[in-house]
Amino acid sequence: MAEQIVAPELPRVKPSEIADKLTKSNGEVVVLDVRDAKEVTEGRIKGSLNVPSSVFKSDDPTSLDEVIKKQLNGAKEVVVHCHFCKIRGPSCAQALNNRLKALLGAEAVSVGTEVKVLEGGIAAFMEQFKNDSSLVELPEGGWNPAQKH
Repeated sequence: MAEQIVAPELPRVKPSEIADKLTKSNGEVVVLDVRDAKEVTEGRIKGSLNVPSSVFKSDDPTSLDEVIKKQLNGAKEVVVHCHFCKIRGPSCAQALNNRLKALLGAEAVSVGTEVKVLEGGIAAFMEQFKNDSSLVELPEGGWNPAQKH
């Protein structure tokens, strides 16, 4: 039985594409890490924003609206990730995309932010780029996440 994809309507972006965009970045691409703070200490993509998944799952959209207004304002592309991007990352990306549409209405499609999901999550990104200090920040001892599966 095939694995069900969460938020299949959102495009997936390969780690190499994000690395390339970050290298050439002009601030139009934002990497949004939805892992918990403890997970972020295990290693992160340099320059990424950390907004825990609980913000996206709340019934009250006030916190998410603040993130959109203050941290994502002007971003042409937001790439969302968690550890593996199977459920948490894609569901947060979907919530963000839905909220952007609700806030911007019809303009969201023409002038808004495109929300994408990092294929394979931070695990796939680190597999390729953990030795590139221009792209990642790691604790002493390197990439050694608690999640191994």
